[in-house]
Amino acid sequence: MSRIELTGYRECEDALKQPDLKQSLYDEGAIVMDRVLVTLHGDEHRTRRLAEMGVFRRDFFRRYEREVIPEIFAEVMASVDKSGDVDLVDLHYRFMVYLSTNFAGIDRVERTPEEFDALVRLLRLFGVGATLGQNKGDREAVRAEVRAGLQEFDERFFTPSAHRRRELIAKVEAGELDEDELPMDVLTVLLRSEEELDMVRDMMLREAAFYFLASAHTSVHSLGHAMHHLLDWFDEHPDDRERFQADPSQVQRFVHESFRLHPASPIALRRALAAVEFVNGERAETGDTVMISLRQANRDPEIFGADAASFNPYRAVPRGVPETGVTFGIGMHACLGKNLAAGALPAAGREPAPEQLQLGTVAWIVHALLCAGITRDPSRPGQLDQTIERETWQRYPVQFPA
Repeated sequence: MSRIELTGYRECEDALKQPDLKQSLYDEGAIVMDRVLVTLHGDEHRTRRLAEMGVFRRDFFRRYEREVIPEIFAEVMASVDKSGDVDLVDLHYRFMVYLSTNFAGIDRVERTPEEFDALVRLLRLFGVGATLGQNKGDREAVRAEVRAGLQEFDERFFTPSAHRRRELIAKVEAGELDEDELPMDVLTVLLRSEEELDMVRDMMLREAAFYFLASAHTSVHSLGHAMHHLLDWFDEHPDDRERFQADPSQVQRFVHESFRLHPASPIALRRALAAVEFVNGERAETGDTVMISLRQANRDPEIFGADAASFNPYRAVPRGVPETGVTFGIGMHACLGKNLAAGALPAAGREPAPEQLQLGTVAWIVHALLCAGITRDPSRPGQLDQTIERETWQRYPVQFPA
């Protein structure tokens, strides 16, 4: 079996659309990722994806950005000691753990610091389990730890959350509640479709854990880079800060450029189920591994210009190419939560009213932090995590007005 590496934007875009290339990045992480949406293929993937799109019910995004995110932002910021040391990474974990549990359908019953610490610990553990193929240590020991973590997640969070939703669904079916009174989350959708999807309990547990993991981890990564680029920009353009605080659509444009430069995973891996020929003339035979470099594709100068590796939120991209590049995927495995995380940029030449903007969670939080007066801590520089290949901030000290 051969391994083919694709780095140019057009061939990576083409490969992501190929129906005979199956997701294989998480093959070793089956303990968490077995038969979750991102690892399914073909008809089963299509059926589950269509069902889970049902979470985006009428006015979902409007409600999320008007009610859910502001409530969680206020809750987190109320817990921040602005006179002490504040780490942006920790702050982002708080935002995204709370938002991801809301979206996945995992209830926070206690709402205590200990419960938050448990959720973060489980989140990190599931991340290790999902990427087990990249682990150089004792994989069996890791599997045992992840297995115990899944059991804790099940007993403490998943089971009571599923029980509450089943009771609410029964009330809707009995006519005691309106449809719009059901939670807008993935677990509710799965429970209402479990017969159609033929999901046994363990599959539903892993799906809930996957959504918790995916939505929190990727957005923590993206929040850190977006905030860093904005603070860098204000160092060079200090007069822009006030303008950006007044116009959140400017922040969103910066966030999209940050998404392009820093995809949550630098690569995608696929396994060929049949022979596939790519637009660059290369060919994968059945069983071959195809490595798709999302990071390099997003920095292709033929698509994004001579400064493709640099941060330029005002760059012009060719028609049909997303401002975020291939960060959110293309084709059957395009990220279901792209609009939730990144929102939608206004069409060129159109300036929607502020209440019509769909910013996405990352731009909404970044803009709110700017309005809260966030600045770098000049005495403590941020540090990237040197223990992993992905560009991720390990710590990023910041300050707020007292």
